[in-house]
Amino acid sequence: MKTYHFDALVIGSGCAGYNCADWLFDLGMTNIALMTEGKLAGTSRNTGSDKQTYYKLSLAGDDGDSILGMAQTLFSGGAMDGDVALAEAANSAKSFMKLVNLGMRFPTNEYGEYVGYKTDHDPYCRATSIGPYTSKKMTEVLEAAVEKKGITILDNAQAIKILTEDGRAVGVLALDTSSTEMVEYIAVSAPNVV
Repeated sequence: MKTYHFDALVIGSGCAGYNCADWLFDLGMTNIALMTEGKLAGTSRNTGSDKQTYYKLSLAGDDGDSILGMAQTLFSGGAMDGDVALAEAANSAKSFMKLVNLGMRFPTNEYGEYVGYKTDHDPYCRATSIGPYTSKKMTEVLEAAVEKKGITILDNAQAIKILTEDGRAVGVLALDTSSTEMVEYIAVSAPNVV
């Protein structure tokens, strides 16, 4: 059995997983790993439609958008807790600009403002896109940021059980899916599992 020890383990290599590992590193937790069943698999990496949309606070024009206004719009949809809506709205511009700085080429107008469009019941132009593969490109730029920082990626590892002690996560047991001849396990000791 392969065994590892990290201060934190992030499960999943979609946009959220890569972004989480990248932020943890930037916040000072450098002994971390990301576990994935397949770096090139998953919904974020392999989906495409004409409605691939990134949603953020309006950053152009004279809409008069606000964090509170965006939170109220998110909450009014009925599928999001109010505190989560406020946190999402408050951090949306910062997260959007992180993607821009990593190489996402979201559309701008002639003044350099990041333009958007209205979607669903949203009264402001908060939606933006680079086309049908927006999430694929997001995953690629976030993966590049993680790799540049030397964050360990445990590829071909399927998490099957979060290990606990006294009700607290202490690690993960995974299957090594690269082995085709026999079942091999991977044990990861990590006091923080995301």
